[in-house]
Amino acid sequence: MEHNWKIYDLKRVIANGMVTQATYACESKEDTASTRYIEDIELVTGSISDPDFVTFNNLTQDEVLGWITGSIDTASIETENSASIARALVQKSKITKRNGTPW
Repeated sequence: MEHNWKIYDLKRVIANGMVTQATYACESKEDTASTRYIEDIELVTGSISDPDFVTFNNLTQDEVLGWITGSIDTASIETENSASIARALVQKSKITKRNGTPW
């Protein structure tokens, strides 16, 4: 099972670049089956006066993922995605008939 965490979008304050919300996802794949979990999270990222504040244009996906994965239960999300894919693969294995033509 392969799980890939991604950031889809960020919401920020225009005046100072403070990120306030992120849309993230866990995309999971096994063989030909896949699923994803998408969620928004409100972020409390400190203050622009903090010495380690990173401006919006200098943020990396890995940095933002670190904020998020440190605040959520990633294992339970990956487990649910895995279970969803397992159910889909079981259902797919039960298919015994197909429609269509050979040409």
